[in-house]
Amino acid sequence: MHVHRQGVDEPMKAWWRSPAGKIVLLGGLCVLAQQVAISYRIDFFGTTANASLIHLHAGLLLAIALLETDRRVVAGAVAFTAVGWAVRQWNFEPGQWPPLLWGLGAWIAIGFWTLACARWAGWPRDPERRRIDRRGLGRLVVMGLFVYPAGLALLGGTTVLIAEPAVAISSMFQTFFAKQFGVAVVTLPLLAAWTERGETAPHRSSRFAGWGWPLALIAGLAISLWSSQAVHAGLASPAVVLMDYRFALFVVLAWFVLRLPPRRSMPALAAALFCLVYAMSGAAEAGNTGLGLVNLFHLALEVDILLLAMLYLWVISRDRRDLSQRLGEESLRDTITGLPNLRALRLRMRNAPPARHELGFLLLDQADTLLTGFGLDTQARVMEAIATRLSDLVEVYYLGTGQFGLVPLNKSDDDIWERLVVRVEHAELHAEDQPVRLLPYLGVASLSASPADTVDAALLTASHLAFDARQHGEVLPRYSDLNDDRLRESHRQQMSDAAMALSCLRNERMVLYFQPIRRRASADEADATISGEVLCRLRDDEGRLIPPARFMRPIEAAGRGAELDLAVIRALFRQLRRYPDALPYCERIAINLTGQSLASMSFQIELRTLLADSPLPLSALCFEVTETAAISSTAMASRLLRDLRARGCQVAIDDFGTGMQSFARLKELPVDIIKIDGSFIRNVAQRGSDYALVQATVAVAGVFGAETVAEFVEDRITAECLGELDVDWVQGDLYSPPLPLSEVLANVLPREMSFG
Repeated sequence: MHVHRQGVDEPMKAWWRSPAGKIVLLGGLCVLAQQVAISYRIDFFGTTANASLIHLHAGLLLAIALLETDRRVVAGAVAFTAVGWAVRQWNFEPGQWPPLLWGLGAWIAIGFWTLACARWAGWPRDPERRRIDRRGLGRLVVMGLFVYPAGLALLGGTTVLIAEPAVAISSMFQTFFAKQFGVAVVTLPLLAAWTERGETAPHRSSRFAGWGWPLALIAGLAISLWSSQAVHAGLASPAVVLMDYRFALFVVLAWFVLRLPPRRSMPALAAALFCLVYAMSGAAEAGNTGLGLVNLFHLALEVDILLLAMLYLWVISRDRRDLSQRLGEESLRDTITGLPNLRALRLRMRNAPPARHELGFLLLDQADTLLTGFGLDTQARVMEAIATRLSDLVEVYYLGTGQFGLVPLNKSDDDIWERLVVRVEHAELHAEDQPVRLLPYLGVASLSASPADTVDAALLTASHLAFDARQHGEVLPRYSDLNDDRLRESHRQQMSDAAMALSCLRNERMVLYFQPIRRRASADEADATISGEVLCRLRDDEGRLIPPARFMRPIEAAGRGAELDLAVIRALFRQLRRYPDALPYCERIAINLTGQSLASMSFQIELRTLLADSPLPLSALCFEVTETAAISSTAMASRLLRDLRARGCQVAIDDFGTGMQSFARLKELPVDIIKIDGSFIRNVAQRGSDYALVQATVAVAGVFGAETVAEFVEDRITAECLGELDVDWVQGDLYSPPLPLSEVLANVLPREMSFG
């Protein structure tokens, strides 16, 4: 039975939506609206006639023309209404053909005029633009409340061709006010209610919450009207009494407009306006006098102003809510990538607990180099691609450059975090047709039974784990445990050390040390030239030296590596200028560069400025970059290092052998010197795997035409073994520990005199 009924209803619904169905439905409504009248008697030039102060069908026809894109439906509705008028006309004046034929001809003109006014008002509109806006409301009001009824009134005046002038004037008077009130009561409220029919109430509350005072106001208004009518019976018309309370009515209608959705507030507005028009019927009967006509125009203007005020109040309130909602939605997304942000994560945790009481923090190493190397748009696209790739495993929230908060989707997926890391690690990403690989580091923290209260603490713990994993090069997920507090304290100490180090840099509390690098063949002989590596030390507020192990990692974690490198170069050049007599003996001065400097365009610009004013020939300067930094930003590093070599500087790869792709990437970098990492040099005399690696490095360096330097040479046995391997240069405490650079520069001349 139910299935059969449903099968019958569907074709019926489809028919009502068809043009024919719409014509029957809308035309029938217009005919019904013709039957609703506010009767009054009008007397012009001694001619008395019964009339209606409102034509609801005229307002309904204009609303149909404004909303319906199919002009056939509008024409059909006009035809239906014209037939209804003809039947009524024949009943009132049977056998009177001239007015009937004139009226049917006038209805054709009414149809064209209605369509023209709708088009001039800018309607009908496309579905996505079908709403009343502030810019178009004024145009809509002018066309609907003035131009449309005025045109119909002039059309009514054409009865002068078939009737007496008094009848024609009476017809114009009746038509203008009746059509104008019809539009005010039906067209504009119906247009607002229909275009906004899907809108919900502006304020969500209980069913009767907030209704107390408007109901009390309505009751007080009704009582006051009744008492006023009783007292002034026979002295004042109902219209005057009602309009005396227009401010109270304004407040009540404003409450409806602001508190209720349009599908409810607009019918209430239409009903209130209809009551006002009904109350004006007494004033309309006095329209044959000059004072009465002015009073009627005044009352009509009051109705129009009330309607316009309510519509503008509604539009402004709606736009304000839309703007607030849009800003609220935008505040939940990152402005560059469009991904949900930290605020969205907190809101999500408040609204619903996750399927699994864990929170992940994903850190993508070297993600910031995408900005400096390829631009903001490319970086955003890569971040979006990562989020899309993980969307079937976790909810992704963007927390900053290369940083994501992750909420698992599946409660029973035990290895979700391991698979997530593998998926990111093997992601095929491209930036401007160049392959990009971002190493993932993941921290996972537990959430309590109330995730909304612990999300920040869990996120903090997970982020510490991820950064600690990057620090130690651990690609597997790190999970929270009993050591979380100790790890968090370590990161706080790191932040404190970073702040202290930056303060030392900016206050020029820096001391430069220098460790000589000697040719292996003459390492034991005194050398008057200066060749070696510049080392940085910072001095705290109490004058104590701070070793690099304490400040290098915090500075790089704070993203200030380029600032440190520039400070070292400036301090070096200042010291060199203090000892001009030592400059001719400077053969090779090595300066370390961090990976952040290689990826920074501003650093490259500042470095070129400093080199242009170098106290030494650029051929005496050697810039050392770690292998890890060079490999992680190969494109940017290659451009900078090639530019340095073009200017005459030398380039050295430091800590060679610690990277995973040392030999494969070496051919992509311009290299003059390869510094073999000290971890291999310490055990080279045992002639095991370290010996073989050093031997291979010397061979590869020879192929590329580069010299080799062995670090951390601390005993004679190691030095002799390096001689067997034909290492070119040696550096270590066996020959000289790091010394203050100022002492090295000050002692070069006495040394030259001694060995000259």
